[in-house]
Amino acid sequence: MLVKTNGILALVPAAEQSDKVGYGFELSSGKASVCNAATDIPLGVILNGEGITGLSSIAVGGGFSGTCKVKLGGTVAQGALGQLTATGTVITDAGTGARVIVCRFLEGGVIDELVEAVIFLPA
Repeated sequence: MLVKTNGILALVPAAEQSDKVGYGFELSSGKASVCNAATDIPLGVILNGEGITGLSSIAVGGGFSGTCKVKLGGTVAQGALGQLTATGTVITDAGTGARVIVCRFLEGGVIDELVEAVIFLPA
């Protein structure tokens, strides 16, 4: 039975998220929490962050059918794979070592920008 045609959830944020659009998130006690380790396995990306009394809109990796904006932790090139940082932002895949790949960049950008990306199940 089909439940949703697009993987967007409304979740209670664990902390203020109005300035966290594009950040990777994980679940913590049933609430959306910004990833805080480069080895976290994010559930997806915050589309519209809210305060603790609201509901944040979340794109779920692997279930979200469109593209979204991701927050950059460094300079990235269009077409590159993106890996998660310890702050929940994404950077260009280093290509080696322990890392979590979460997206492919559809445009280039620099630190603190929001750029369009395809998100997918973390690898």
